[in-house]
Amino acid sequence: MNDEQQAFYYLGVALALGLLIGVERGWKAREQAEGRRVAGVRTYGLIGLLGGATALLAQHLGPLLMGLMFVAVAGALTAVYVVNLTHDEEDVGITSLVAGLLTFVLGALAGVGKVAIAGATAVITTLLLGYKPLLHHWVGTLEGKELRAGLKLLLISVVLLPVLPNRGFGPWQALNPYEIWWMVVLIAAISFVGYFAIKIGGARNGTVFTGLFGGLASSTALTLHFSRVARGDTELAPMLATGILLACGTMFPRMLLLAGVLNVQLLRPLLAPALIMALLVYAPALFYWWSMRHSETGAAARLSNPLELKTAVSCGGARFPAGHRAVKVSPTLPPEPFLSWKGTL
Repeated sequence: MNDEQQAFYYLGVALALGLLIGVERGWKAREQAEGRRVAGVRTYGLIGLLGGATALLAQHLGPLLMGLMFVAVAGALTAVYVVNLTHDEEDVGITSLVAGLLTFVLGALAGVGKVAIAGATAVITTLLLGYKPLLHHWVGTLEGKELRAGLKLLLISVVLLPVLPNRGFGPWQALNPYEIWWMVVLIAAISFVGYFAIKIGGARNGTVFTGLFGGLASSTALTLHFSRVARGDTELAPMLATGILLACGTMFPRMLLLAGVLNVQLLRPLLAPALIMALLVYAPALFYWWSMRHSETGAAARLSNPLELKTAVSCGGARFPAGHRAVKVSPTLPPEPFLSWKGTL
């Protein structure tokens, strides 16, 4: 593909991305009269094409052209938005305005050859624009304690976890702050997911989903969390036992999958023992789950705290040394380091 064909390809992608976003915006505003919208299908397509053409020109005329053209597009869209705002009595959102600016940027990305990034971003943008009612419904049903719990989970995982030192301290370098706090984050995340799973799907279905999710993340963390919940509410014990068994049972299909991927020769001798052990774990889980089919007793209402942060901190700190085996120090050999708790999950 020569340079001219490549340029046509990039411009075609830029136009297609603009039309994709324009179709969603045009369908959303299909009942509005022509000329009363910030932009329609053709306008979004032209904005994407303009972004792609500007990016191609900026490669020869300098990046200042891109900045000036972006300011020009922003000014034009803002002027149309202000005019529409003066004619409409109802409040007009700026979603279409921002979508137009983003369309220009995505067209520019396609123009410089970042086709995959531009395409993926355009699809995600269209999904966000199209799912407005669902997203607003979720926000409307969200309680204050649930929002604060989500922010706390982001704080301990996105903000605090990356800044902790990932190295050992103390005797034999056994205490790793990063690994200890990672266990705290796992327990807190399972608590958060379990709360919403039970709230949305009910106690039986929510416990099953949380058990499967916890088994993929950490069956140990889920066992700690469910054990604490069962101590506070004994009526939920069979359901929580179902979740723990499901979390532990996921180890066997996961083991077979890894063995099949890494060394297929191990799959045949492991298949029968793994299936037998999985059956022994899943059978009582199915029994407990079936026995509680008439016991929807308002479990979601009793789970009042979406994020058991205090419990996660105490369990995470207590769990870390428990995952290590005893160390016998030889007078002639250096002390053997503790095993990481990751190997016990």
